[in-house]
Amino acid sequence: MVVPKAKVPDVLQVYHSGCSGGHLGVKRTLLKIRQRFYWVHCRDDVEDWCRKCTSCAAVKGPQIRSRGALKFYNVRAPWERIAIDVAGPFPETESGNKYFMVVMDYFTKWPEVFAILNQEASTVADKLVHEVFCRFGVPLEIPSDQGRNFESQIFQETCRVMGTQKTRTTSYHPQSDGMVERL
Repeated sequence: MVVPKAKVPDVLQVYHSGCSGGHLGVKRTLLKIRQRFYWVHCRDDVEDWCRKCTSCAAVKGPQIRSRGALKFYNVRAPWERIAIDVAGPFPETESGNKYFMVVMDYFTKWPEVFAILNQEASTVADKLVHEVFCRFGVPLEIPSDQGRNFESQIFQETCRVMGTQKTRTTSYHPQSDGMVERL
């Protein structure tokens, strides 16, 4: 039976919200209506009706995914946990440096930036030991991205000898190490 446009809300009311309807959702409501009725844009009208149904919305709730809880780092002292990253290449300086090594303390948010010739693991480890560890002490933990310079045997061995735990941030997700990435 072809339904005139003026009677479409009545059909939708009976087959979705009425006694025989049961608020069954788009697929089942559409299946029940198509057994007996036809009109142009029937699917669109059923989808719109179900989306605007207050009873369905109250029961089903919002269709958003909840995000995971943020991890809280309980840092008790300065230079207990530091973040590290290498930025560059930049235009070469007079002394031949092309990269910057950024080190930031999680407790005080104090940044230290060092110009370095390259981003090789030996250069980064040497600068870290002689410029950071000698001045501020050895941290308990160093989170960094998964760059080759931080995942190398040289850097891992430096952390092991110094008694520092080296941790990784999430791959291809610079926001997880945002403190040094923003600098």
